[in-house]
Formats: sequence, C-alpha cells, structure tokens
Amino acid sequence: MNFAIAAMIPCSSILELEELEDQLRESCSEFMHRFFLLANGIVIYHQGLLKYLDEIQEGAYPQSALERVIENEKGRQLLTESLALFGCILLLLEHHMGGFLREKLLVAHVRYDCCFNAPNIQQICLLSRMHPLKPVRHRQIHYSPSSSTMVLVQNPEELLMKFPFPKQVVDSIISLLRDCDLYNRVRHYPDPEHRTVALSSQAGWLYVLLFYSPEFLHNGIVMREIVDRFFKDSWVVPLFMYFIVDLSLSWDAYKAAKTSLSLCLSSSFIRDLCHLHCAKVKDLMSELSSLLSDGVLSRGYVLNNFQSLLSFVRNCNVSFRWLLLHLSSNDKKVREIVISLGTAHQLEEDTPLLFLLNISRFEFEVKELYTELLEDKGALWKESANHASTVMQELSEYFSGAWASLWKMEGESLKDWFKNLSLEICSMEYTKFGTVGRKLYHMISKFKEIEQFYEVKENLQIKQHILGIQKYLQDMLQALNLHHDALSTFSVITDAVFAWGFIEDFTKQLHKKIQQDPFIVLNLHSFFLKFQSLLHAPLVRISENCSPDETVVSAYYSLEYVEHICAILEIIPVMLFRILDDSVTFTVQPFHQLNRIERDNLQDFMQVDQQFHLTETFNQISIYSQGILAMSRNLHNLIHLDVKSWIEGKMQEGLFKQFGSRLNSFFMSPSVGLEELEMKMKKLTTNILSQLHLMECFQDLIHSRVTHIWEEAYAQFLRYCVQIECDNYSSQRNPESMVACVQVDSNAQTFLGQILHQIIKQTNPSSSMYLEPMSGWFDAAGNELLGLRFFDILESCIGPLGMASLDSVLAFVILKKLEHALKILRSLLDARCLGELRMLDSALGPPSSLPLLRWSSYKKMAKFVETLWEPWVESLACIGQLQILRCLITLKLKSACKVKASLISSAVGSMIASVSSQREKLKGIKKENDGMGELFLHELSKQGMLCGFCLPLQSLYISEDPPDFLSRCAFVVTISQLPRYILDTHLNTLTSRMKKVSLDFSPLAIGLGTFLRQFHPSYLIQYAQYMGQYVRITAEDAFGVTNESQKRSTESTQEILKSAFWLMYFCNHMELPKDILDECIPPGLLAALQV
Repeated sequence: MNFAIAAMIPCSSILELEELEDQLRESCSEFMHRFFLLANGIVIYHQGLLKYLDEIQEGAYPQSALERVIENEKGRQLLTESLALFGCILLLLEHHMGGFLREKLLVAHVRYDCCFNAPNIQQICLLSRMHPLKPVRHRQIHYSPSSSTMVLVQNPEELLMKFPFPKQVVDSIISLLRDCDLYNRVRHYPDPEHRTVALSSQAGWLYVLLFYSPEFLHNGIVMREIVDRFFKDSWVVPLFMYFIVDLSLSWDAYKAAKTSLSLCLSSSFIRDLCHLHCAKVKDLMSELSSLLSDGVLSRGYVLNNFQSLLSFVRNCNVSFRWLLLHLSSNDKKVREIVISLGTAHQLEEDTPLLFLLNISRFEFEVKELYTELLEDKGALWKESANHASTVMQELSEYFSGAWASLWKMEGESLKDWFKNLSLEICSMEYTKFGTVGRKLYHMISKFKEIEQFYEVKENLQIKQHILGIQKYLQDMLQALNLHHDALSTFSVITDAVFAWGFIEDFTKQLHKKIQQDPFIVLNLHSFFLKFQSLLHAPLVRISENCSPDETVVSAYYSLEYVEHICAILEIIPVMLFRILDDSVTFTVQPFHQLNRIERDNLQDFMQVDQQFHLTETFNQISIYSQGILAMSRNLHNLIHLDVKSWIEGKMQEGLFKQFGSRLNSFFMSPSVGLEELEMKMKKLTTNILSQLHLMECFQDLIHSRVTHIWEEAYAQFLRYCVQIECDNYSSQRNPESMVACVQVDSNAQTFLGQILHQIIKQTNPSSSMYLEPMSGWFDAAGNELLGLRFFDILESCIGPLGMASLDSVLAFVILKKLEHALKILRSLLDARCLGELRMLDSALGPPSSLPLLRWSSYKKMAKFVETLWEPWVESLACIGQLQILRCLITLKLKSACKVKASLISSAVGSMIASVSSQREKLKGIKKENDGMGELFLHELSKQGMLCGFCLPLQSLYISEDPPDFLSRCAFVVTISQLPRYILDTHLNTLTSRMKKVSLDFSPLAIGLGTFLRQFHPSYLIQYAQYMGQYVRITAEDAFGVTNESQKRSTESTQEILKSAFWLMYFCNHMELPKDILDECIPPGLLAALQV
C-alpha cells in the first residue's frame, strides 16, 4: 500500500520531501532526542513510584506501612510531593507541549533512530498521544501577559488517569491534606485571615491530587470543606513554583466544585474582597513610604519593634499576593471587576510593581538590621547589663545614708537591694532565656513600683537613674528575644517565588520607571533578592538526597535567574549613554579655563546653566553607580554574575555602536580638498576627545575604569573597521588601482576607509610628486597636497591605535597589489617576451662585463615594453605610493611614542633589538614551546607596530615563486621609464619631462624594490648589478672615445645622471650594502657624478 502511494507521488515531490526530511533531521534531531529522554524519564518516574506504592500496600516494608509513613512528618511530605509532582509534570507537559507536537516529535525520532523496540516505548506513546478535548461551553477568557505560567488544561483527570496511582494511597493523602498543616506554615501566619496563604503550598498539591480521585470534585460537602479551608478568599492560586491556576476556569467542568466556589466568585464578594485589599495596599504603601524615610529604620527601632514590623511585612506580602494573582485572572468578567475597583482606589497599572519594590527594600533593610542584631546579641546583652549594673551600684551608694535606712524593698534596705540586684544582673547568661526572661520582667516591674515612690518622683536625679535602669533592662529583654526562628518566619512570609512568572511584565514596567526616575535603580538589588527562593526551593529535596543532579538543576534555575536580571539591567547602559549623549554637546565647548578674569566679566564666564546641567547629569550618574555597587555587593554570593563587569561589557558594546554611528557619519565627497579634509579631521578630533573627556569626568562617579572601557571599545571598533575594509577590498572582482576607484566614487564603508581613500587620492602618483626632503606630496604648481602637518592632525584625531589600524589596512592592500602585480607580470611573460629577454640576456652577458653592442642592445627591448607593460608599471607605482604612506605613518608613530610614552618606546625598542640579535636561539625555543613563543612574538610585533618599530620597506608580504628573468624584467622596465624623467638638481629628484603622462619617480622606484624584495635577496642585488652595467655603458658612451655626435654625448650624459640617481635612490631605500653600490658604480664615476 505504501509503495502504491509512493508511486503516485511525482519524483520531484519525493526529492523535495527527502530534502526537507534531511533538513529536519539536521536541525531538530537533538531536540527530538531530548524530548524522547524527557518522556522516558517521566515514564520511569511513574514506574518506580508505582512499584514503591504497590510494595507498601503489599507489606513489603513492615517498618514503612502506609499509616506509619503518613504519621511521620517527613514521610507524609515526601509521599505527597512525589505523587503531586508527577501530576504537575503531566499538566505542565500538556500546557507547554500540546499532544499534536508530542506525537510529531515522537514519530520523527522513532523513524530517524529506528528505536521501535526501545524500552517503555508503549508507555512513551501513551504519554505522547494527543489528549482528547471535549467541547466546553463558551466563556469569555482573557489571556493575561502571564498566560505562559497560567496552567489551563481541559479534562485533566483523563490526562492523569493514563498513569494512575493506587486509589487508597491517593485518597489517604487527600484526606491528610484536608486536615493537617503539611509544612507547619500556620505558625508563621497567626492571623486567621492569612490561613489560605499559610496553606497555599499544600493547596497546590491538593488541587493536583483531586484529579486522581475526581469523585471528590463531584462531592459537594467535601469540596465545600476544601474551599472554606484553602480557597475561601482566593481563586487564582500557585500550583507549583511560579506556575498558577485559575480555579474559576479550571473547575468549570465540575459542578460540585464550581458550586462550592460560587460564593467566592459572586460579584459582591469579589468587590468586597477587592475593596479590602486595594484599601490595604494604599494604606500600606503610605506607611512604607514613611518607614523608608531617612533615619526611621535603625538598630534600636528594629530591636524594639520587630514583632510589629514582622506583622506589617506579613500584611504587605499577603495583600500584594492577592492583588497580583487576581489581576492575572483569565476570567474576563472577574478581572474587569478587580481592575475597575483598583482604578477607583487610584491604583495604577504599575502599582503592584511599585508596591513590590518598596516591600523588597523594606524587607532587605529590616533583615539586614535584624541580622546585625543577632550577630551582636552577646555584645548588646553585655553592654546593657554593664550599664544597668553600674547605675544600680551608683544608686546603692546614693541610698547608703542614714536618711534612707527606713526605705525597704523586699525586707532589705535599698542599698543592699540595689547592690544584690547589680550582682545578680552581672551573673545572668542570655543563653538561659527562659528563667532569665522571667527575672528581667520581674525586675522591670519592681522598678516601676519604685518609680511611684513619692521621694523618687520628687528627686529628678534618682528618677533619671531608675528610668535608665528600666531602659537597660528592657534592652536586655529585647536582646534575649532575638533568635534565628524569627529569620525563618521572615523568609517564609517574604517568599515571592509565585511572582516570578510576572517577571517579564515587571521588566517592561521597570524600564519605563527607570527612565522616569533613576532612583528606582537603588531598589533593584533588593528586588532581585526578593526572588532568591527560586534558586533554593527546587534544590531542597535534591540536596537532602545528595543527588548528582543538584548541579544541573541549580545551573538551570541560576541561568534563568541571571537572564532575567540581565534583561532588567539592559536599561542602565542605555540610560547612561542617553545621559552621555545629552552632555556631550556641553563638553564640545569646554568651560573657560583662565588664570585671571576681570570682575566685571565674571558673570559672563560663570556659565550657570551649563554648570547646573552638568551637576544634574553627575547626580544621575552617581545614582546609577550606587545601584550598580549595591547589586554587585549583595548579589555576589548568590549568583555567578559580576554586575559591575556585566555593565562594563554592555557599556563597551554601547560605545562600539556609538563609534559606528558617529565616526562613520564623517563621510567625505571624493572631490574634497586638503583644507576641507583637515577641517573634517579637526572636527572629528573634537568629537572623539570630547567623548573621552566626558568619560574621564564620569569615571570617578561610576567607580569603574570607564576610560579603559572607552579605549577597549575604540580598539575593537578600529579592528572592526580594518576587517570591514579588508573584506571590502578582497570582494572586488577586478582589483585595479584603488586610486582609480576613489576618483570615480569612494566605496569605503567605514570612516577609516574614507580617510584612507582621501589620502590615496591626494597622493596619486599620476597627479602628484613626492619630495622626500619635504616628506610630502606636491602638485605641478608646487602646492602641497599632503604632508607631515596632515599626519600630525591625523595622529591627534585617531591616535596611535587609529594610525596602526590605518597601517594594517595599507599593509593588506599592498599584499593584494603585490599579488595582482605578480599576476600581471606572469601574463606579460609570454613565449615571445621570454624569447626576447633570453636574447637580451645573452647579448648583454654578465653584469660585470660591457656588451659589444653597447647602447643599441637596450633600444629594442626598451621600446618593446614601453607601452605593453604600462599596467604593471602603474601597479608598481601604486605599491610604492602605499609603502611611502606606511613609512610616514611609522615615522609619526615612532616620534609620538617617544614624546608621549618614552619609557615604553625605549623598552619595546630594546626588546625588539634583543630578539633580533637572539633570533636563532628564539627559533629553538619556538620549537620546544611553540604556543608561548608564537604568543610572545605576536604581542611584541603588535607593540612594535604601535611604537613605530616597523620597517615597511623591509617587509615580506607574499611568498610566491619568482617568474623567469625577474631582475632583467625589472631592469628593462626601468630603462624604458627613464626617458620620461629629467634630473632636477634643485629638488634633488627625478621629475617628469611631460607632466601629464609620467608617474611619480619615488613611488615607482620604491614599488619596484618592494616587488623584488618579496623574492630571494639575490634578485635585488642582480637588479642593482644590471643597472650598474647600464650606467657604465652610458658612461663609456658619454666620456669614452666614440664616433657619435656631440648631441648623442649630451643625451648619454643625462642618461648617466638619471640612471645613476635611480640606482643610488634604489640602493638607499632598499638598504643594499654600500659595497654593492661601489661595485655597480666605480668610485671615480660616482665622485664625478656627485660633483
């Protein structure tokens, strides 16, 4: 049948389906495998638990019968959790992954892995099968923003019945939960109105277990009892962790349960309950504001009022819990009632968030103070006891006179009574809080009696002493009441893990509030700590069992916790940069810094508005800084997140984006001149330095290395620009001269590329002349196009890092140009050209000899290459142009480093010299420890480039095999170009005979030398020897005995001067040894030429 169906499908469709299936396998196979493991784990969990329960019922464990397990506190907790947790797993699986998706995932995994006979495959199929849904009557359902954590599953009893448990066990646990306090939480909530909150944990378990015995849901008496105890004032309740359930919808299909809940869902009851909590929230927020005022909360205040503060915290959390949960109800009618009454009480949409922020801050401060009091309990007790004892001794001495002998207390004179009481106080120990507490209370009562004596009332000094003793005794009693059980109660009543499902809503609201009020940042650390139970609650049973899964589970919840913290903190860097952007306009025009100001002009220089604006800015920055420090300090031991470092990383990312938007906005048209280019550079300098100056000002306020972050971001941006420009140049299909590209239209994508294109355009060898003594480029009229002044401006603008980055781009372009030039040369060296070169080589003979044909030997070949080889010559000139630019950049880097960082320059120079002298030894070290040696040389090279210790003319860019007759080709091209130049003794260079056509001499000569240097050094020497042979031949024609005319002699003299100058220039810049030059040009001839 399957083959028949397959035969009906077109071949193209089959191929498409196979391709789609392959894509699915590649992209989703890991996810499908994880799902299969999850399903198998759920099945194994059920099998193990079911086996244990069956064995308990069969009496396999005589010491652990069901009755004994339920009687044991830990036993009944674990038994309840094990059953209810499995039910939660099934409900959450259905909630997050519907049956349609489960079926598809299982079928695909089984088909790909061919695991048809895998263990538990039948149970896994049962788990993955689509849960049948019955039609329900129409209800207006509102899906709140927290709908991902609001669990709503239709017919949950059928879903759970796929994996049943023994009915006797389930019914026993349900009966247990109906009557007991499973986790002993009621003692933390003494107010009967808070009973549903105290029992909320077991209420969630009970909700799940009722679906295992649905007859309870249809029993009106039982459900009435359950609702009255667990849900009488709440219908949106936590299920497990931060997942919640709306009973008004979940029990809609169970008539008895719905009827029992109907009283809670009546409009009048909802209005009354909502009115109660909204009024409480408003009053509690007002009281919170007063308690959080400066100076209210102190150690003494917490010591004397901790029980009332504990009750206040309890009321705050209960009201917040009710308001937040019921605002998320999926029943549209109920939710509208809650919202309308909240609006009537002037509660805004963000009121729950503001309430939570104030609650968390208050709880944090109270807990911190109470923890300090607990740590100092012994010192506080001792100090109060000493003070009380001292005052009693003073009173004992005061009552030692004969006039006081008639005053008695418990049959003793007041002198003896105070003295004995002083000794008794000193002997008390706060560890025996039962008997000591009663004694202290008795003493305080006695002192109140003494205070009523007529003589004491009339004597202010004695009365003051009596009141002081009462205070010290009261402090001792309060210190005695300090105990760790109070912190346990505090942790229970402040737990807010149920609100974690609303964290995404809180994130959006927090971003808006922080933009309006930066002070919110000061409360973020306590806000995050409010949810810290998310990290501990899932690990309680795992850690008790010493399970190896503790690390994995902890990492999962820690990651979730950190991700949401980071999502909230995203707004801080955004606000910091918004402040910086607002302030940068003031730093572009700095304050007046004058030594003397005329009194009459003082008002003009005060700049009050600007000062006030910057003061406000600094205040906002300091607020954010305080919040960051508080988070770093209080979250350090809780999660593996350094908030300060994270903020710094985000600031670096933001600075990188700012550099991209600001610096890349300085695009220049291709027709820009030198003046406009320098003006652009100065404007760019002002922008960069103003931002750096602002960072320096904010550095102390943020308590962070802001300038270092700025430098790192700037360096990262420059590296990005270099990469973009290199990729852009590499992607060009026809890598012709970059100058040609610039003249038409600049295709640079970054500001660095723009600067480079403008520099290359200004120094085009076909339209400019480089004068080495002036270190600049000039046009035909003698106007400077580019010189050292521009490079000074450029260095002050983009700094050493920018110059080094520019140098890196130039080096990359030179590499590509050299590859292109080599490709052109290989294409020119065809069979005919190689034959001509071979004949010329034979005719000229060795470089040390003089050919018989003299001058005529060169004519034919020079004329042959004059026009055909023009592209290669232009390519060499472009390479030389870029090399000269690199040399000037290196020179500027070196001089700037010596002035601004002389010690670093000296150290790097010494290190490079030492490495160069020890090169052979370093090669041996590199073989032994390749990684360290490579890293060392790389870092040294990088520092050397920044300090200008780079030799562009000595650099090797490519590694290729040389073409045939390379030196002879270079020589022939040289003599073909010489007629285009004349020697200008005033400028001390070769200048163009016809200014419109010739390329500049200097870049051509340097480009030719750079090209030859990429191969074996012998090619440079061979080229110099060929040029020397040519100089000697032309010298013999000019000064020797010949039959040529006088005109021919003059031309030869000019040819000697040009060729000799070319050779000397070449040897000088390529740093060939002097003996090579002396060998090529005899000293006598060289002296004659110099004269």
